[in-house]
Amino acid sequence: MPSSPQTPRYPIVAARRTVKSAIDFASGALAVVLAVMLSEPASRPGSEAVLTLALVVGALVAALNGLAGGHRHVWSYTGVREILVFGGTGALTTGVLLAARAGWGLPLATDTVVLVGLLLFMIGLGVRTLRRLQVEQIRKRQRRLLMTVPTQEHRVLVLGADETGMLVARELQHSAPPGVRLIGFLDDDRSKLGNVVCGAPILGRLDELTRIAEDRRIDEVVIASPEAARADVRPLVRRVEESGVRVSAAVGGEVLFGSAQPYRPGDITLAELATLDAQVPAAEPRTAQQRKSVLVTGGAGFIGAHLTRMLLDRGYEVRVLDSFAYGRHGLEDLERHPQLQLIDGDICNLRDVSRAVRGVDGVIALAAIVGDPACSLDPEETLNLNYASTKLLIETCNMYGVGRLVFASSCSVYGASEDGELTERSRLNPVSLYARTRVLSENIIFDRRGEVEPVILRLSTVFGLSPRMRFDLVVNTLTVRAVVDGRIAIFGGDQWRPNVHCRDAARAFLMALEADGRDVSGQVFNVGGSALNHRIADIGTMVADIVGDVEVTMRDDVTDRRNYRVNFDKIERVLGFKPEYSVADGIREVAAAVRAREELRTYQHPLFHNVQALRHRLAGEPMEELLPL
Repeated sequence: MPSSPQTPRYPIVAARRTVKSAIDFASGALAVVLAVMLSEPASRPGSEAVLTLALVVGALVAALNGLAGGHRHVWSYTGVREILVFGGTGALTTGVLLAARAGWGLPLATDTVVLVGLLLFMIGLGVRTLRRLQVEQIRKRQRRLLMTVPTQEHRVLVLGADETGMLVARELQHSAPPGVRLIGFLDDDRSKLGNVVCGAPILGRLDELTRIAEDRRIDEVVIASPEAARADVRPLVRRVEESGVRVSAAVGGEVLFGSAQPYRPGDITLAELATLDAQVPAAEPRTAQQRKSVLVTGGAGFIGAHLTRMLLDRGYEVRVLDSFAYGRHGLEDLERHPQLQLIDGDICNLRDVSRAVRGVDGVIALAAIVGDPACSLDPEETLNLNYASTKLLIETCNMYGVGRLVFASSCSVYGASEDGELTERSRLNPVSLYARTRVLSENIIFDRRGEVEPVILRLSTVFGLSPRMRFDLVVNTLTVRAVVDGRIAIFGGDQWRPNVHCRDAARAFLMALEADGRDVSGQVFNVGGSALNHRIADIGTMVADIVGDVEVTMRDDVTDRRNYRVNFDKIERVLGFKPEYSVADGIREVAAAVRAREELRTYQHPLFHNVQALRHRLAGEPMEELLPL
């Protein structure tokens, strides 16, 4: 797989855990020294025996806390569970010392050993409490600064409209003090010029900085991209700075928080801009062995049923959180699998999500109300499930130290577009509630990712055969109607849609989970293949040709305005992903399954349609009514 030399824009999880381990080591050693000083004043704390014992106890404490998961917790969220973990470490350490005293003649009095355990608990708890208080004070100080800044307008121009630039924009919009206003971006990517990013226009190229800063009365220029720090741009930046415009840099999207000025996105000097790439340390590669425990939300669904099987085949311990609103058929043959844990729960419920996330290394988020008709049934429920649940999930992943979150978004975020093949950098134009919730969810994941490595996969329209079968998708719907009814209707027909087989989609999630963090963290990928961009009419023709003896009716009324073609070069270049199934392959396998299985010929049953199943659920009808005929 080709490797991308991009710099990761996220904190290094391994480094933070190493620091926590070192602190626990020091706490254990300090507890021994203090206990000897307090209970055995005749002994010299600096003696070789005491120092050796201190080192051994420190190593023991660090190891026990690591095994108990204490280094994966975010210490600023320290609560009862974390206290119990550290208390248990203190008790185990005391027990080991008492056993060593009884069996090997450890020269410490019993009260000294007990004091070691008490001091260990108090020091560990004190360190974690101080960290929590420190974070709270930082937040209070930031809030005070935001409240005391004058309200006169402060006009900001961002150089670089890439991911870091968008993070800068979001921080300015959501967390800046009164009066701070984002005027726009400069970027040398010609395909971006004229687009709007985070509500602000891309005004021109980097070499137009001096003119645009003067014309737009800019007060501050923010360097948000290493590209904007190259040699030919720095003189322009210096000239702008000499005219009285403040110049600052945002590294890794860390903009307002922790900076000396409430509205200044960082404090890097102009001379340091040439080495901006070096400011963010590289992350250590994460391998599949480091991510052996995985949570899949919606793991019993159309894609999840395939993905769960793939993960189990690769040796993962798999946990599935699913409401089973569409039945348990997707995983019913796996329920006794020794490496599979099924949690019947709600992704909007904090208790269910906490239970599911705790202890896993990676999360793949598939659960959502999918499709425009299903979302339109209850817009409030859609926003709650599709957006609020994402906010809850990313914050819970942070709390429990999850390494990576792979999130299922949709190519429908591009909406109706005549701009040729759309890339991950193309302007978003969601035309449905479902698409808007996907955009909101992507934003909240990037805004609140913390230590998590987020990867967004924008799926094409999915098709194909699955243990949890759906007949409300274009290819599948046309195929089953052609086989059962002998006729199909095409509405419009000129609309372009990207397509991807459900097994290929599942494989993309697996690849994103296992990829090197330096290649995928903070990245968005379109999932599909360029050869699978088809017009609806062409899909209808393929279905008629493959099934045979099918009456095709063309209708002018178009209820779905989406019309777009998508480019998939990035996922092929970075992950090496190529679809294995064509649309024709999917038509053949679905047609064969419908002919062979009588229950699939009852394709109008609610079990096979998200919108109908959701309507039953909202009406409070019992799940038994959704069982297959």
